[in-house]
Amino acid sequence: MTMKKILFVFMAIALTCCTNLDIAPNSELTDQSVYKSKNEFLNGLSGVYTTLSCWSEFVYKGGSCADDMIFPARGADWKGDLQSLHSFTWTKANGEIAGLYSEASKIIAVSNTYIGAIDASSFKDDSDIKVMKGEARFLRAFAYFLMADYFGNVPLVTTAVYDASNPPKQNTRTEIYNFVENELIDLYKNVLPSTNSYGRVDKYAAEALLAKLYLNSNIYLGTSSNDKLADIVTLTSDIMTNSKYKLDTSFKHVFAWNNDVDNVENIFTMVCDSRNTAAVNISYLFSITDLTAKYGSFANGWDGCAALPTFYRSFDENDVRRQMFLVGPQVGSDGSAIMAVDDQGVTRQLSYSVDFISSDPVNNADHWDGVRGVKYLMDGIGGTMVTTSLNNDMPILRFADVLMMRAEALFRQDPNSSEALALVNEVRNRGGNPVAPFTVLTSDEILAERGRKFAWEGWRRNDLIRFGKFLNAWDYKSAISDTKYLLFPIPEVQIESNSNLIQNTGY
Repeated sequence: MTMKKILFVFMAIALTCCTNLDIAPNSELTDQSVYKSKNEFLNGLSGVYTTLSCWSEFVYKGGSCADDMIFPARGADWKGDLQSLHSFTWTKANGEIAGLYSEASKIIAVSNTYIGAIDASSFKDDSDIKVMKGEARFLRAFAYFLMADYFGNVPLVTTAVYDASNPPKQNTRTEIYNFVENELIDLYKNVLPSTNSYGRVDKYAAEALLAKLYLNSNIYLGTSSNDKLADIVTLTSDIMTNSKYKLDTSFKHVFAWNNDVDNVENIFTMVCDSRNTAAVNISYLFSITDLTAKYGSFANGWDGCAALPTFYRSFDENDVRRQMFLVGPQVGSDGSAIMAVDDQGVTRQLSYSVDFISSDPVNNADHWDGVRGVKYLMDGIGGTMVTTSLNNDMPILRFADVLMMRAEALFRQDPNSSEALALVNEVRNRGGNPVAPFTVLTSDEILAERGRKFAWEGWRRNDLIRFGKFLNAWDYKSAISDTKYLLFPIPEVQIESNSNLIQNTGY
């Protein structure tokens, strides 16, 4: 049974009450009294996976402070806290940052409640239930990975029991790192199976996430060098040698509407099924608008984020991956020009420009400024959609990243590594992608190639910090000298609700 075929009776509204690490969700499917059979545990697990719907928030809000994406204000539209993310002027009161903290906390709280229900049940020693518990532990570890990455010092809560008179104490970033590391090691060695139903994590997902943790270990631990490079090589070797995962020969299929069919690349996925789940893929809505004649009635989006000009131009014009962006004059499915009203009130052909024509691209962009993201529309629309939700599953970790993490670890050990060069080119030229392979690797080229491979997938900020480029200047953003911006502030609302929390330095 796949995750898409499981009956998702979990009520999404029951999750909305859980917005910080101090609150347990009030959901019948996470109440131990509900679990009378193994199948009910499976339904409850579906509810835990549903909390991954927050990943789109990390992709698009977290991506707003990276060099591949911008969320400009367009007149009165989109004006708010997203612009300060691009300009690095955010504060502890930023609502978008508070939302990210809440969404990760939701995963933790729902996972804790589900794990607690298993531990209190008569099924706790059942082999299948142990795997389900392991999956919830993985999702909790993933959420704590995000917390360590974005916020640093947060409470480490592993129980659903909450005492209002004694709120959880704050743990250090190192303690969070150690918890995630230990959980993932135990999960891949002892708990998770080598294969699992589509959409459910297996041991190789734990290995891939552990490799991702290790890739930035010196950042999280505050050390001068990374001593986990050999471990990354070992973990990725196991995935490459023993798992079912491999590169999809089609870059487009990785993101297609039927990417759950014949999946070979996506290891850890946010499963999206607009008919049954609360986890929805609304990625296109953030970026496009007025494109119903091109894609269908659903494609009247919110006209928000766009690619930064320099980033778009980092792609060779023949690079198939460049097709994840929509640029220039737009035509409908019948080839006729799409007409729309521009900001000057003139009806003309809709056209997305690479460069922003506005004198203030961040705070007052023209509505047609910027190349738009259509990564999940590259291969067309299919399947049964409901209203505005795509059925394309959103990859969080995929095999291409396993190869690139291995290549980077090998390169950092030996910049002349022939295997590192071969791995980067294997991903770069997959499916006959007509771009010239590299003949030599540099640190800057690895970072740039990671950008082209994983644009708008939620990892660019993580990469830029690791390569020491996050504070650099890029389009419509000046260089930043204050290192406090390497972490987000603990949201003000969290500080106010828990006296044990200490704000990150500089905020």
